[in-house]
Amino acid sequence: MGIPLDQQFKIEKKGIMEERLPVLHPSGVEHHYFVTYISLPPDVEDGAAVEQWTERMTFIQEDLSWLLQQDHTKFWCEVAFNKDFHSMLDSYLRYAPRPQRCIGIDHYSSIKNGKELEDSVSRLMFMCILRLSTHKESAENFFTPEGFGHVIYDNYIFDIPRLFDICSLYAINNKELLSKMIGNIFKQQEGYTRDLSDAIKSIKDVITKRMKVFLTQTGPKKLHTTATSSSQELIDLLYYILDLSCTINRFLSVNPQSKITFFHEDFHLTQVCSLIHSFETFLRAYERVQQSNEISDNIDIFEEAKYETIVLFNDLLASCCVDPLLINENKSENVESINNIFSLLITEKRFLAAYEDYFSLDQIIDIVHQTTDLLDDQQIKFYTDGVKQAIELYGTPSCQRKLISEQPLGDVDEKNV
Repeated sequence: MGIPLDQQFKIEKKGIMEERLPVLHPSGVEHHYFVTYISLPPDVEDGAAVEQWTERMTFIQEDLSWLLQQDHTKFWCEVAFNKDFHSMLDSYLRYAPRPQRCIGIDHYSSIKNGKELEDSVSRLMFMCILRLSTHKESAENFFTPEGFGHVIYDNYIFDIPRLFDICSLYAINNKELLSKMIGNIFKQQEGYTRDLSDAIKSIKDVITKRMKVFLTQTGPKKLHTTATSSSQELIDLLYYILDLSCTINRFLSVNPQSKITFFHEDFHLTQVCSLIHSFETFLRAYERVQQSNEISDNIDIFEEAKYETIVLFNDLLASCCVDPLLINENKSENVESINNIFSLLITEKRFLAAYEDYFSLDQIIDIVHQTTDLLDDQQIKFYTDGVKQAIELYGTPSCQRKLISEQPLGDVDEKNV
């Protein structure tokens, strides 16, 4: 059995003096230069831009291949202390194409080996991230769990934004493996749990500011404001909501233990409900500028953003409020949270109707009623009537058919008399 890397030391001479240094030390860096990542040019007919992109991607491919070939000590010296590596990693995690904004194969068709380059860099980057999240490579190459936690945290190898981006990029195709990776990171370094709470607070602040700006911009317009600028504001916000909701959904899918952290930060009542509130604004703005081809071309983005937000909302509601009721945990506290959520949801008729397309609030009401005695008949009627009104006003045809199928036989017979 070898010695953990975080407990290995070396002696370096400085003149007549000897200095005892950790093996994992900036002096072990080879100062390899890593180039930063750039996205595929939007205009693939721009020869100069495409050539620059291809050259840069080839360099990154070579850099990552070189890094992965290094032994345990050299690898960790580079990733811990080489600032160029951190710049490259940040640029890739920030600008690499997300699954929800998937670039079609046709877009690469005019670029020789373009798709192969993108896929190769993505694969190598994932292998590098996998190695970064592993504290034991072999019986000879490993960290102590505590030492590993300090190395990845103190040297900013991972932080919450990076973990979010990693999940956004890789969770769909590598969920099981990524779940082990993220789980190990949180297990070995408790600081990430504290940082997650701080990150959620920051996200909430950003959302509040974005919503405030958007609601101001979509209010009464100055005479010189054009339909195009109004359309672009809406599209920009849609993409922001889509990316944010997708990222958090992917993160929670691989690290479900973090759902309770989001819930305890009232994320379900602030972030998600801010997005709920914005749907009315979206639809009003869409009605105002729907003649714009720019808006019509992006209606699928609206639908996808709506879906991802609904899934996120339901996931937090089910995991943090409903599921504990089924195992008799904190009934009073959870029902109080559910009441707060229901009361807000009932006032947002458009969102509630959209929610009913995928899930059923009546089923949740029924679960709460059957597992506790904390909802009285008047509350149940208020909530179920609210669901019915939302579906009648804004429900899709398939959603409205639920009302017919759920209608008591006696009521149907009376109407037919």
